[in-house]
Amino acid sequence: MPTRRELFQRAAVGAAFFGLSPARAERAFAHEAPQLPPPTLLDTNPDRYWADLRRQWLLAPDHINLNCGSVGCSPLPVLNAVIDHLLSAEEFREPAYPWFGYEENPRLRELRDALAAYLHCKRDELALVRNATEGNNVVCNGLDLKAGAEVLLTDQEHPGARCCWEQKAARYGITLNTVTLPRPPASVDEVVERFANALTPRTQVVVLSHITTATGLVLPVKEICQLARDRGVLSHVDGAHAIGQIPLDLHDLGCDFYASSPHKWLLAPKGTGTLYVREELLERLWVTIATVGWRDHALKAYRFSNFGTSNLSVMIGLKAALDFHRTLGPDRVYARIHQLASRVRDRLKEYPQIRLTNASTDAFYAGMVSFEPVKGDLKRVQAELAARNVRVAGNQDRLRVATHVFTQSTELNTFFDAVDRGLRG
Repeated sequence: MPTRRELFQRAAVGAAFFGLSPARAERAFAHEAPQLPPPTLLDTNPDRYWADLRRQWLLAPDHINLNCGSVGCSPLPVLNAVIDHLLSAEEFREPAYPWFGYEENPRLRELRDALAAYLHCKRDELALVRNATEGNNVVCNGLDLKAGAEVLLTDQEHPGARCCWEQKAARYGITLNTVTLPRPPASVDEVVERFANALTPRTQVVVLSHITTATGLVLPVKEICQLARDRGVLSHVDGAHAIGQIPLDLHDLGCDFYASSPHKWLLAPKGTGTLYVREELLERLWVTIATVGWRDHALKAYRFSNFGTSNLSVMIGLKAALDFHRTLGPDRVYARIHQLASRVRDRLKEYPQIRLTNASTDAFYAGMVSFEPVKGDLKRVQAELAARNVRVAGNQDRLRVATHVFTQSTELNTFFDAVDRGLRG
């Protein structure tokens, strides 16, 4: 239990680190986070449970965040873990150096063990990076591909997954092909068939999102990775949106590489990421940032975490986020965000002026629902959302809504009111 002096130190660091006013930082950090509501309350009074759980966040009461797909909102236990480590690190009491980016220390080993258990893979297959974009670049730039080799991507890839391959094509003469994803898909077979038809004898890598950033579409990754494996093709998955949103078993998925951004749905600090490299491929990848140990294959996947001095405190926060998530229960988290997203989907289906672009069946969405106009644009809807301080992703052509466990039913009502007024004019 921190002393009163330590709590006020935490508040001062919180004010500086998170840009809060001193008064607000003192309210947030000069005491311990509220107790979590008991799990039994979820069975007897679920509305009260989720309302009580909301107290774990610093979310402003006059704003509504329905865009966890861009960056998540870290709860107080995560923020406190980061601040407390920042303070202790500057005391230099730890036997190991209080940063990461070079050799592994006990804190990082503990984190990688916990992530490996959560992701159902081996610790030595996991590297710690700073986000999915960095992980995607490690794979892209670490693979030796000759001119004429083909890489297959989808038309819904985030720039953080697509642009590294565009650069590789420009520099080395590889060819990029594209699968056009249905909006929305009718069946898993329809999606897999599109990938099967797009593969050629020259395809060497398939690159796809587990959950697309453009529409929130959950792709049948396991089936697509098996298809690639059967054709002798490597599979790389951009899982930026998946960790914390849906249950993950990387060995069961059968992918060769998997990058993720826990700062989204796992609600970890910004600047935390993971990269999975299937054990059999660890020595095939070159490091893209060379420092000590760059060709020490005994380091396994940790070789890709040696990129120079970086902030260990956010990785301590990642461990705290994982602990928080597992305390709530991954299945319970998924059930809640999907329940709320289903409510969004069902309401939006009532409007003939718009169409859903991902949520055709349960298999194709988790916590994100996207929609686009049948004709015209969504400018009036955007204006109504802005007037109510409701944050969503997208533009006048398509909007994406993300629900999480901190989302309240009253907030969805505000969103529905904005959509209704925007569509009805």
